Amino acid sequence: MTRFNESRSAAIVPRFRRLALASVLVAVELTVGVARATSSAVVEVEGLDEAFESGLPVEVPDDPPRVPAKPVPGALKALSVSYGRFTSTQVNVDGNGANIPGDAANEPSIAVDPTTHSRMAIGWRQFDTVASNFREAGFGYTTDGGLTWTAGKIEPGVFRSDPVLGSDAEGKFFYNSLAPSPEFNTRFFPSTDGGMTWGSSVFAYGGDKQWFTVDRTGGIGHDHIYQAWSTASNPTQPRTFNRSVDDGASFESPVRIHNAPIWGTLDVAADGTVYVVGTSGSGGGIRVSSSSDAKDASSNPTFTTVSVDLGGTIETGPPNPAGLLGQPWIAVDRSTGPHAGWIYVLASVRTPTDPMDVLFVRSTDGGQTWSTPVRVNDDPAGNRAWQWFGTMSVSPDGRIDVVWNDSRTTGDSTMVALFYASSTDGGATWSLNEQASPVWNSQLGWPNQSKIGDYYHMVSDVGGADLAWAATFNGEEDVYYTRIASQTTAVADGPTRSLRLYPNLPNPFASSTTLRYDLPPTVQRVQLELFDLGGRRVATLFDGHPGGGTHTARWDGRDEAGHALRSGVYLCRLDADGVSEMRRLMLLRR
Repeated sequence: MTRFNESRSAAIVPRFRRLALASVLVAVELTVGVARATSSAVVEVEGLDEAFESGLPVEVPDDPPRVPAKPVPGALKALSVSYGRFTSTQVNVDGNGANIPGDAANEPSIAVDPTTHSRMAIGWRQFDTVASNFREAGFGYTTDGGLTWTAGKIEPGVFRSDPVLGSDAEGKFFYNSLAPSPEFNTRFFPSTDGGMTWGSSVFAYGGDKQWFTVDRTGGIGHDHIYQAWSTASNPTQPRTFNRSVDDGASFESPVRIHNAPIWGTLDVAADGTVYVVGTSGSGGGIRVSSSSDAKDASSNPTFTTVSVDLGGTIETGPPNPAGLLGQPWIAVDRSTGPHAGWIYVLASVRTPTDPMDVLFVRSTDGGQTWSTPVRVNDDPAGNRAWQWFGTMSVSPDGRIDVVWNDSRTTGDSTMVALFYASSTDGGATWSLNEQASPVWNSQLGWPNQSKIGDYYHMVSDVGGADLAWAATFNGEEDVYYTRIASQTTAVADGPTRSLRLYPNLPNPFASSTTLRYDLPPTVQRVQLELFDLGGRRVATLFDGHPGGGTHTARWDGRDEAGHALRSGVYLCRLDADGVSEMRRLMLLRR
């Protein structure tokens, strides 16, 4: 590998000088560069990825450390927050498991041990006091599947930001952290005990807004680590990608991705192809870059970049003034099912009808062409609700999980609740949206920096998903862990599918409606239940052992006490031996 010129990054270039330099580079390259189309969907223009993207502040220590907030002696342990079937547990706690009033934690990322699910670690930006935006590398670990957490810091007293966590196939954790001094770079901290302790850091080049992923496919790139970062505050510009081919022991010098995607994420396909998604900056569209040779340690990675229409633009600003309103996510279906190899992209974007929607596209041909965007949030289009911080992950059997912050119940972009939806058919259709938390105020407890971070992070498995996110239930920014149990199992479409809940008839209905459902012949226990949109069960239509075949049930719009319910939308859930389907019912009283 050719080493980059170390003298180029001997000192941090002040922000205004870096912006001016980028402008000159763009002007020069646009004059002498050559635009070339590598395929009907690919256009690369030399120099465009050199520009300083706007919309995010540079990650530098603007404030000195101040007197840290102190734990309260004898304080009760931090309470878990429940809503419907979801429970969120605070992670950034003191030595007694209690909240520390006056500190702040945001921008969490999670690592889950693929060999022992009970072992997880979450990293975050730790602000010891909201009087300063000086931040450190906070972390918490659990050995009981997220029921309890123990918190700490990596290198206390050292400014660090942008935590990103992940795991290799054998359960070795990595904590990727950004440091701005003496120059912008990233360092990887390894852990071989599930995040309880972290080893010495490994220099990884890198830059602002980095992300990484680990190849766990078992191919020639197995346990390779791939990292991409922003074009801003980048001492290796225009190079924004590198890798480790020795499981994080060292990192190669960076290479360039033309039209580099920024502010996004990475994933690896079953054949080892590396995908990077991002945008061109605030107000920009989506770009996806792919490399089929990054998996080969003897090759210099090369990339092809395509533009992807997601139906809107990535944005920064209110209600998260100094941060992103969500980063783009990319994931590859590595199952052996009917959607194997499909590539998924999701993000919260500004659309022609709403300030922010969660939109999704997919590619079934390796990223050459992409589907029409699908709206994941199911509130009425044009109601001006905000759905921001859209976050996606895909389970090993192909289920797609998505969460986001949602203002649909409040009409206020800063007063939001966590929402969840999933898809088992490759994103063609989505489950009814579920509210997964109480409403909370996203502008409480800013640590002298007006944002709650730039992202959440989620990891899916066959049984559900593990989510690290931030909220203000204590009146300040804290990090929470939520286990999202799957309500469905990804199965192939067609005649082999014997569980089905049909749309109710009539719908809408005024006095009663009939539900029809099919059950497999081996079913043991079946529950047919009605819920309101808040996740509260209002009626049980069946709970027992009906046997296989087709069955019907009637609902008269009353709760279990016989009281007539108000007009509105209700959810019917059919559960058969842990596999579920759900339908939306509309009750309209006359």
